[in-house]
Amino acid sequence: MKISGKHLLVLVAMCGLLASGVGLVTNVGGLFFTPVAEEFGVGKGAASLMATICNIAFAFGGMFVPRILSEKTFRPLLVGATATLAASTAALCLCPGIMPMYALCVLRGVAAGLLGFVFVTTVLNNWFVANIGLATSIAMGCSGIAGAAFSPVVSGAIGSAGWRGGFVLIGILTVVLNLPAILFLPSVDPKTKGLAPLGGSLEVGSQKSDKDNADKATPINGLVFGAVLVYALLSSAATALPQHFPGLAETYALGAAAGATMLSACMVANTAGKILLGILVDRIGTKISVLIYVVLVAVSLGLLLVVRGPIIIVVAAAMFGLCYALATVGISMLTREAFGLENYGKTYPTISLVGNIANAAFASVVGFMFDFSGGYTSTLIMFLAMMVALVGIVLFVYARRGVATAAAA
Repeated sequence: MKISGKHLLVLVAMCGLLASGVGLVTNVGGLFFTPVAEEFGVGKGAASLMATICNIAFAFGGMFVPRILSEKTFRPLLVGATATLAASTAALCLCPGIMPMYALCVLRGVAAGLLGFVFVTTVLNNWFVANIGLATSIAMGCSGIAGAAFSPVVSGAIGSAGWRGGFVLIGILTVVLNLPAILFLPSVDPKTKGLAPLGGSLEVGSQKSDKDNADKATPINGLVFGAVLVYALLSSAATALPQHFPGLAETYALGAAAGATMLSACMVANTAGKILLGILVDRIGTKISVLIYVVLVAVSLGLLLVVRGPIIIVVAAAMFGLCYALATVGISMLTREAFGLENYGKTYPTISLVGNIANAAFASVVGFMFDFSGGYTSTLIMFLAMMVALVGIVLFVYARRGVATAAAA
């Protein structure tokens, strides 16, 4: 079914929110680690702790959305969170040391989290019945598009105006990307405006069938729930590595431009990989699709360990970008198939929170591992072991999940 009219406008607005709140806040953040560390005389671990703090605050910010999001509050929420995110980002240019930057990163993270995955998926689930998977993957993919498009721009700004100028630029871009949602999002739920969701209707007679489905909900298997939590932890932890690609390129004596190219290639794969994973899931199922992606990410880590050529290392970085699909679309689909649609709302928030915290923590773990070892070899080996573990976890989930894949899909 074609996405057009107000439904297309809503999708564009949600793309902008994730492009700013995830693409600019997280995926471009690695460009600042080295210059900030050098100016303040701290290690990369201390500099990358900014990302850790921001991402943890992002995770908890999203937990407040179900409590405060409504038809009356959504526009003030959009304006207030955007203003806070843009102002706190630009204010980083005024910081005289690393500690004030940590405090501002708390504000950045909470504001980004309020407009992040929970807000976006809530709106999309209300506005789309048909093509919900496609709409969700496109919106999530825009975080990668922002990373790919703005990494060289921000890198150039840092080169010409310093890292302080780079943060000012990101603050401005945040406002620009969020304007479509602020100005044009009609409502959280189209039915409040007399509109039908795409592929749905204005009729409310579905409540009985929803109750019937809830009565048939499969009890949550504790072992499977634990396994999916570990899947979220490991797959999300892997997404912390690309922030360090600029540093990795420098240790390979390839220069800052190569690091920015690696990051851009990774972000392109971030976007394309999410959409492709959605297509593969529809064609061959979630289990095989996710396993294929895990293997490809493992291969990319092997290449990064043994290859120093500028072309191959960019290709490896692009392959590694598939990890973002594992940590977003993969988590969502695995949750649906492991617990069924009826239990999705009970399990996904916690699973998503674990994933966000893992990404936040490992952004600093990688930095401190570099400070300790002087390189990224041990980090790459660690992530390679994680990919091997993911294969076993996926196989375990599908062996013990307790619900039929076809029924949950």
